[in-house]
Amino acid sequence: MSCQLKVVDLNNLPPAEKILGAKESAFFQTLRFPKRRTEWLGGRFALKELVQQATGVDKKEIEILPQPSGKPLLRVGGKDSPLAFSITHSHGFAVAGLAKEDTVLGIDLEKTVHRIEAWAKDFFHPTELTEKSDTFLTALWTQKEALVKVLGTGLSLNSYDVRCVNGHAEFYGPALAAYEKLGRPALEIKTWELVPGFMFTQACGKISPVI
Repeated sequence: MSCQLKVVDLNNLPPAEKILGAKESAFFQTLRFPKRRTEWLGGRFALKELVQQATGVDKKEIEILPQPSGKPLLRVGGKDSPLAFSITHSHGFAVAGLAKEDTVLGIDLEKTVHRIEAWAKDFFHPTELTEKSDTFLTALWTQKEALVKVLGTGLSLNSYDVRCVNGHAEFYGPALAAYEKLGRPALEIKTWELVPGFMFTQACGKISPVI
């Protein structure tokens, strides 16, 4: 399934006033910590690059607005956009993904580092832990996070309710209810080293029309 990706270096971002619209600028000013401000701005810049390429609309006419659910609202030229999108950032990089309408999409980027065994046991269900290497665990983490973004539920889910076993998604409890609400789309999960030293997952699926 086709998905456009854009990677940006957070150390080389244009000024916020060249990227953000008025509503976005107002929210940007409420962010207190420099790291959070840079990541937030970088994610918006990456997505606006993709949307501008797809629509021809100027970046300042593309709005990515916070919502109570946790998943932002994309507006293009003053109208809500049906395009599917997702944003992620990690250790100096931001990535945006963009796909056609009637698609669900989630992406995640994480730096490959060593993590303690207790973290893996807390975060992953035993059925997911088919390996223990740092690369595998980091990849698995990106898979779970991408799947959570597909569901659009924010951080409210128990990590055991969203599983990725041998590259296949499994949902339980509230996560299953959210998946069923989407129409149970068949999900394609791809994981690779998008940036040297970082694992990345793209999870997407086609939403079937309601008959």
